[in-house]
Amino acid sequence: MGYSDSRRANEVTPMARLREFDIDEVMEAVINAFWERGYEATSLADLMAVTGLQKGSIYKAFGDKRSLFLKALQSYLDRNYSLMRQVLDNPAPESAISAWVRLLSGISSAPDASKGCFAVNSLLEMAPHDPDVAKMLEYQYARIGKLLESVIAQGQKAGVFRQDLSAQQLRQMLLVIANGTLASGRATFLKPDLPDVAESVLAALKP
Repeated sequence: MGYSDSRRANEVTPMARLREFDIDEVMEAVINAFWERGYEATSLADLMAVTGLQKGSIYKAFGDKRSLFLKALQSYLDRNYSLMRQVLDNPAPESAISAWVRLLSGISSAPDASKGCFAVNSLLEMAPHDPDVAKMLEYQYARIGKLLESVIAQGQKAGVFRQDLSAQQLRQMLLVIANGTLASGRATFLKPDLPDVAESVLAALKP
């Protein structure tokens, strides 16, 4: 092997080592770790245990613990936004809102719902003192709010949703309901009532 070949091998090796694991699988494990324990209670040792990676590999691929948390939260938010956009993409406004609320109540009624919603958990734990987390969540609520407002406006135009309140006001009401629904998943005694939330929301939106 010549000098140039040796140098090329040395340049490739570090990146190759970073690609010895599936980044998507690792990120899923990291999301679940932070989701279940929260940021403060999740140690680097916990992250090493769930990912199977050594400290050096984690730092090289993702940065420090806070950087890894921000990447995990962003991944979770993007996934949830895509899912909600898909559910709300329905030409019938009532069906769209009903499907969206049923999605939320279904998530909150799931067997593992006791760990809550990663976004809501982060809102409570991190957003009050971490500007980056607060900004990420603010953007998430804004873009979901735009989806809801568009569906509500369509429903108002079609005469199936009330018009005494603006689409912006009704959007805000739905976002508050969404937060409450997702947070309720942590309370076992509230789970039996969650499937009825969709009917209540539609009743509140009707003229």
